[in-house]
Amino acid sequence: MKARGLIALLVVTAIAVILAVFVAYRGDANDVDPQIGKVVLPDMRQRLGEVVRVTLIHGEGKTTLLRRGGEWIVEEKGNYPADQTKVTHALRGLADLRYVEPKTRKADLYARLEVEDAGKKDAKSTLVTASDEKGTLLGEIIVGKRRVDQLGGGTDGIYVRKPSDAQSWLARGTLELPGDTAPWLEPAIIDVERDKVKEVVLIEPDGSRLDIAHDKPADALALKGAPADAKLKSDTALVEPTTALASLTLNDVRPAAELPLPEAGVSRAEFTTFDGLMVKLALMDKDGKSWARFEVSGDGEAEKQAKTLDAKLRPWVFAIPDYKAKALRTRLADVTAQPKPS
Repeated sequence: MKARGLIALLVVTAIAVILAVFVAYRGDANDVDPQIGKVVLPDMRQRLGEVVRVTLIHGEGKTTLLRRGGEWIVEEKGNYPADQTKVTHALRGLADLRYVEPKTRKADLYARLEVEDAGKKDAKSTLVTASDEKGTLLGEIIVGKRRVDQLGGGTDGIYVRKPSDAQSWLARGTLELPGDTAPWLEPAIIDVERDKVKEVVLIEPDGSRLDIAHDKPADALALKGAPADAKLKSDTALVEPTTALASLTLNDVRPAAELPLPEAGVSRAEFTTFDGLMVKLALMDKDGKSWARFEVSGDGEAEKQAKTLDAKLRPWVFAIPDYKAKALRTRLADVTAQPKPS
């Protein structure tokens, strides 16, 4: 009996230990946080169509997106048009966030998840606020590190925290929030395809000119007004300058009134298309960027297009990619071979 009693006691003890470990590991079902599975920003989700102002604070930078007349603009860039698709996706992503798992409540650990208080120089977090036309706050959240496909099935995890709450969370959702202002801008400036270009004239600050033209789209590009003995480096040497306005995008933008042309150091370009469109631009360097100012005119079938483009481009000056600026500054010496010594 004593042996049987001892065995029974050992069995009961083992079961108790296993249950204790199981409970400690799993936790009591009643302790599951009721927030899990819920929408992070319920007011914003219910009233998404009423959002007219979104502010993003990242480090010491600030970006303000405003909806006017159904279109989003960027306040810090003189109300230049925003990338409508990017803004729409960001708003939907914010509205779709759902709580998955509570994380740290310790402020000294926030930086690991990038959910520290925003507005500080080295902060990697982004504070996002969304409000309606009356200024009513519809959503406010600190967005931190994104973990691609963390939850499986192509579903990302994102660390978030509400400014008024010490509790940080892992949330379910897909969200891209650039910290800088420039990525929120509508990137497209102009698109003049190479096969539509009839003539390109590039004029450097010293007055030197490079004139490239052909009479028909199928004809080879040729130099105009060049020395008789000038020979091209290759059959494709003249192609790059004629593609400078093809799919041209911006790196930055400023109102034209804020960046007047200097008296010296300005390169110029004139593009003429076969259908009568003429695009003139002035190119200058400022703050380590190449800035382009446009004037557009047109005849015949291009007149209507020209008016639309000129109204869109003339009020602004655009920072363009370096490789495009380089193409617009092509010189005769860049496309012709040096004569061989006799």
